[in-house]
Amino acid sequence: MSKKEKLPKKKKSFIRRLFKWTGLTILFLLIAIIVIPIIYKDEIKELVLKEISKSLKADVTIRDFDLTFLSTFPNVTIQLYDTKVTGRTEFKGVELANIKTIEAHVGLWDVIGGDEIKIREVHISDAKFDVRVDPEGKANYDIVIPTEEQPADTEPSKFKLSLQEYSLSNIQLVYDDQASDMYANIKNLNHTGEGDLTADVIDFVTSTQMDELTFEMEGLSYLSKVKTNADVNLLMEFKQDDSKFTLKENSFALNNFNLSLDGFYQMLKDHDQMDLKMNTKQISFKDLLSLVPSFYQSGYESMVAKGDLKLKGEVKGRMDDKNLPGWDFGLNVKQASIKYPDLPGSISNITVDAGSQFEGGSNLDKMTIDVTKFHSEFVGNLIDANLKLRNPMTDPLIDSKVKANVNLATIGKVMPLAEGESYKGKLNADVSLNGRMSAIETEQYQKFNALGVIELFDFLYKSKDLNEDVNVKDLTFRFSPQNLSLEKMNATMGKSDFAVNGKIDNYLGYLFGNKKEDQLLKGAFNFNSNNLDLDQIMGVSTSTSTASAAASAEPAPVDPNAEPLLIPENVDFNLNTNIQKLRYNGIDVNKISGNVNMKEEVASLNGLTMSTMGGTVGLRGSYSSKDHNKPAIDLGYNLKEIDIQEITSHFLTIEKLAPVAKYAKGKFSSSLNLKGDLTKALEPVYNTLTGDGDLFTNLVTVSGFEPLKKLGESLSIDKLSNQTFKDVKAFFSFADGKVTMKKPLKIKLSGIDTEVTGSTSFTQDIDYKMAMQFPKSMIPAGILKTAEQGLAKVNGISPKLNLGSIPDMIPVNALVGGTVTKPVIKTDLKEAILKATGNLKENLKEQGKEMLNKAKDSVKTVIDNKVKEVKEDLNKKKDEIMANAQKEADKLKAEAKKAGDQLRSEADKQCTDAMDAAGSNPLKKKAAELSCKELKKKADSSATKLEQEAQTKADNIMSKAQEKADAVK
Repeated sequence: MSKKEKLPKKKKSFIRRLFKWTGLTILFLLIAIIVIPIIYKDEIKELVLKEISKSLKADVTIRDFDLTFLSTFPNVTIQLYDTKVTGRTEFKGVELANIKTIEAHVGLWDVIGGDEIKIREVHISDAKFDVRVDPEGKANYDIVIPTEEQPADTEPSKFKLSLQEYSLSNIQLVYDDQASDMYANIKNLNHTGEGDLTADVIDFVTSTQMDELTFEMEGLSYLSKVKTNADVNLLMEFKQDDSKFTLKENSFALNNFNLSLDGFYQMLKDHDQMDLKMNTKQISFKDLLSLVPSFYQSGYESMVAKGDLKLKGEVKGRMDDKNLPGWDFGLNVKQASIKYPDLPGSISNITVDAGSQFEGGSNLDKMTIDVTKFHSEFVGNLIDANLKLRNPMTDPLIDSKVKANVNLATIGKVMPLAEGESYKGKLNADVSLNGRMSAIETEQYQKFNALGVIELFDFLYKSKDLNEDVNVKDLTFRFSPQNLSLEKMNATMGKSDFAVNGKIDNYLGYLFGNKKEDQLLKGAFNFNSNNLDLDQIMGVSTSTSTASAAASAEPAPVDPNAEPLLIPENVDFNLNTNIQKLRYNGIDVNKISGNVNMKEEVASLNGLTMSTMGGTVGLRGSYSSKDHNKPAIDLGYNLKEIDIQEITSHFLTIEKLAPVAKYAKGKFSSSLNLKGDLTKALEPVYNTLTGDGDLFTNLVTVSGFEPLKKLGESLSIDKLSNQTFKDVKAFFSFADGKVTMKKPLKIKLSGIDTEVTGSTSFTQDIDYKMAMQFPKSMIPAGILKTAEQGLAKVNGISPKLNLGSIPDMIPVNALVGGTVTKPVIKTDLKEAILKATGNLKENLKEQGKEMLNKAKDSVKTVIDNKVKEVKEDLNKKKDEIMANAQKEADKLKAEAKKAGDQLRSEADKQCTDAMDAAGSNPLKKKAAELSCKELKKKADSSATKLEQEAQTKADNIMSKAQEKADAVK
């Protein structure tokens, strides 16, 4: 074979080529998996924020954003961290949502293509939702901008919901619907849902767990902290004008109360149709009791409950704008009993026969509500009640009786009580109501039977939650068609006593009336007390340090979810008060009398007077809770001869309004009119306060007030820092977060006539001008002497000028800025003295401009030289302050180092002793070594701590010294 002839190439095997290209493909995919999220992350983040901003009328913030598909390939995972949705208008500042993590899964090719991004999964975890509806029906969740309100050129959203799975994990939700008077609180909600939500027929599977569910409506609590579990399978069918939801396998558990539902709910074009029935075959009487907090939260597991139980519930029929479906609910309990094994008694012969029926339609007068019988017995006690209600919508017919004879001391024999809790006394009730509401409305009381009495004798209640026992000697409520009369109530609580009587009108209309105007509950009460110690009742310390501690303590943290004090909208109550002696927050108050009225969500004070803090107080005004999120006040007071120190130590707000009060002693009189908003915790919103007032005092001393101290230093008059003022009259106003002087305040500062104008902000910023008539006699001697020398020089140059001496009074202005604790003072004393010799200009006109300038320069030069001399003295004083502080700081650090070295030395000695004691024993030696190592470590740590603390104290000493030196002017 010729050398030039080539041998045929040997082909690589198919397997080798397959591995090669497979490897390259896998490598490419791995690179893509890493690179694609990086490439598209910013683009998708921009797209998400753009979509949010154009579709929501709320402020949305996102702390961080991430994009990956390593764990969800071939889907891309979008993750949003710390997302907050906050209201803009009516609910400004209210966080609708605060979500730690939102995770959404979308298709990889959707992201790359970019035309449409389908969201296949959404998972939300660790979130708080605060859902509110105000009294006018506006909801803070109504934040989506309707399509028709969006700009015409708005592009359609690239995101499309194509959910097949979603979940909620660790969710806290509060729902407060003030328009419908509904409230719900859900704690630790976990919920999942699966099913192709884009299909026309969906087999939808859900699972829900809640640690606590509370639900209230129209003042009634239906569920209280109920543990809830629900597994619901729904067949959802969607057609053009028909959507039907059929319940398949499902179960609901409320505490131990388990049930299921059968049936369907159908949404048609012009109405809804439903047929739902409760399946409660497996429920026992004990299961039903788990819904009653007093039973479920006290020994429920050991409780033995027996009895026959029948429970039914079904809703069936048509629902539209005029019609409601029919229903049939019923509860029947027979021969039931409750027994706790550790208690001697039991509740027996429990009988309940109750229900409500409605055939359906638009006439709700056909609805019936019945409690045919409610009966129970325990340890010789008896409770019987029934209720029949007909025509509830137009003219309710009421037939009800309640009878009870209970020895309250026996409650602990049949029910577990909390530790330290006990009852004593006797309760008798015998009340019957029979008649139509129309008889009450037309004042035909003879046609309505309302008779009976509720009495309580020698009642004593003890609880570890109360600081004092409650003792009601006697209480009598008497019923009549016109009113419910509290004939008497005499009670004591610790040192406090109180007696109450009065009556409540229209209680039947309030309970059963169907028109809002008929549901106004009216009442008038008299409250009398010889001694009312609220500090004792509330457990407030009465030590002498309480007042000062309260004044200097930091305010307690405010719960952002706290609800304000709400005044009911459908009550009209009057309370006439007469209290001889009251103690509250360390304040003793005497002879309180006046009227408090509550009406239409407003509480008003009328002619309330009292003696306290060394003087008398008169109060008037109102507190409104019409805006539940922003209560408002409109208050006024008249104070006469009140001790300044007492009012300042007990009311922290005084420091905001008048910071000087903390440093003042004496008595004052004042009047005030004030309007403004409050926070939900009833703290003033200071920048909303408006009003005006005045203050008068015959004699007041002020010492330690930093602005006066700084003013004295600036003018070289030490005695200005301690002042006694006589016959002070101040007039002020509130606006824009400031207290402003309405008129110049005329005072004497150590004999200097002064007019003060300016303001103090509620953040303690100060801005004042003090116009002072400075006596020549009070000018510091050095400055006065140099000024007179300057004038003598001028006279020496031109004896004919006859300039005379400095005037007896020199107008001086002081500007006071900065803050109350760190004021900044500027005065024009130097300029004022020069200006006082301004007649030089007039007298020297004829002598020529040059001589005038010489004369003025001579005075200025002499004064400047004196000022320079004073400054040198001040610098010497500053150096002395810093040197003394350095000595003190060095001494502190040296002592700490000495103590630290001593600790280390003692540790070394103990180690040496331990090693010597171990001798040649290797085990003892090793143990001694370990012990020594730990001992030295602790000693070194303690010594280091001492040195660090000393260094911190030394730094503080030097810092304070620097402040003191800087203040020397």
